[in-house]
Amino acid sequence: MKGLSNVPKKGPLIIVSNHQSILDPPVLMACMPRKINFLAAAYLFRIPVLNILLSMAGAIPVKSEKGDFASFKKALRILENGGVIAFFPEGGVSPDGNLRPFKSGWAYLALKSGAPVLPVAVTGTRDVLPVGTYIPRRGRIEVRVGECVPMEKKGRVRQEDFGELNMIMENRLKSLLLK
Repeated sequence: MKGLSNVPKKGPLIIVSNHQSILDPPVLMACMPRKINFLAAAYLFRIPVLNILLSMAGAIPVKSEKGDFASFKKALRILENGGVIAFFPEGGVSPDGNLRPFKSGWAYLALKSGAPVLPVAVTGTRDVLPVGTYIPRRGRIEVRVGECVPMEKKGRVRQEDFGELNMIMENRLKSLLLK
């Protein structure tokens, strides 16, 4: 793990990470010094064993259709109480390991809450637990934590703000992935 000192010890925080394997959330939970809540696709909660694991991990189910405001309100409350929300803004596991375009939910929450955003790159999980497999292989997993990006709380959030924030965070993650 590199850059652990970049993780704020307290206060609200949004983690933005790449997503190469279903192993990424437990790796982040194991490596981060703070309790992390995730937003996870609602359909995952219909899988019996996964439902239990996700619920125990404090995951928040998000419906795939736009405008799932209940999930975002719950996440916003966690941030307002000084908690941590982690996003995989690619919207799912990357099929080829390359960073995919970001969805904007994380940016909405960052602007609405004013919580700083922490880019975190995870590498090696794709080799240890490839897409479509359930038995891990031996391998090296590395977590690289970038510098926090401060956010300014906005009362009114506009769609135009998301594109710029997505580009900034995509570039930060790409640079961490190349290190």
